[in-house]
Amino acid sequence: MNMEESMKRSLRSVLYVPGINEKAMRKAATLPVDAIVLDLEDSVLHERKSEARDTLSRFLTANRSGFHGKYVVVRVNGRDTEFWDDDLDMVTPARPDAVLLPKVIDPDIPRNAREKLNKGGSESTAIWCMIENPLGILKLESIVENGRADGVECLVLGTNDLIKDSDIDPGEGRKNLIPWLAHVTLVAKSFNIQVIDGVLNNIHDLDALKAESEVAKAMGMSGKTIIHPLQVETVNRCFSPSVEELDHWRRIVHAYSLPENVGKGVINLDGVMVERLHLEIANRQLRDYGSDV
Repeated sequence: MNMEESMKRSLRSVLYVPGINEKAMRKAATLPVDAIVLDLEDSVLHERKSEARDTLSRFLTANRSGFHGKYVVVRVNGRDTEFWDDDLDMVTPARPDAVLLPKVIDPDIPRNAREKLNKGGSESTAIWCMIENPLGILKLESIVENGRADGVECLVLGTNDLIKDSDIDPGEGRKNLIPWLAHVTLVAKSFNIQVIDGVLNNIHDLDALKAESEVAKAMGMSGKTIIHPLQVETVNRCFSPSVEELDHWRRIVHAYSLPENVGKGVINLDGVMVERLHLEIANRQLRDYGSDV
């Protein structure tokens, strides 16, 4: 899968799985998630980093075809760690679809990763960037604008680290974080890349998960990162179009296909004035969700 194709992928549910846990990786491959992040960073103790890299390398080499079309991502350790070079060297034989870079705070980080990936023969491997501290948000426009040439196709919000590093109280429903999340989404949309929301640590609070997911979708995010199979169904449902939404989009497309409306810019659809920009939205949504008109 090349980077252009991957941008068309649905990324509703993105599951983190420790790269040192073979049992969990095998289980993840059977779940109805859109993407799996095989993690070498936060979920692996410092003294077990090398072991995790070897485990993940063997697992992916032996089982790369067993993910049943899921988008496979490897989260490496940061550029400022001793594990950066070895983690990226593992990527070529492991053949993930993308590499997730943690704590991206300047354009040089994805550029350095791109140079190393290309040198190893992984030119088609996309780059995802974790945005998880205030400096990353402050420099985000430069990171994304320059990073597009380096294969940056997705931003992943690290809300836990963002809260930790900024001392912000997220507030009820993360209301105090909304301006920052909205800024990340705005920058991503400006450069036509996707945004994935941060995790909810309470795996049993599905009401909170639903609420966070609905807000993230309303803001224009593509999906949400999750940490447990219990969260899959809720996130997939929230980031999928409702029957009513699909019907509305189909009716707009149908209305503009009628002979009497072909040359019109604005039409009256059930008492609502609809413009051709709404037709563009409807066509895009139906295309992105793979729905037949």
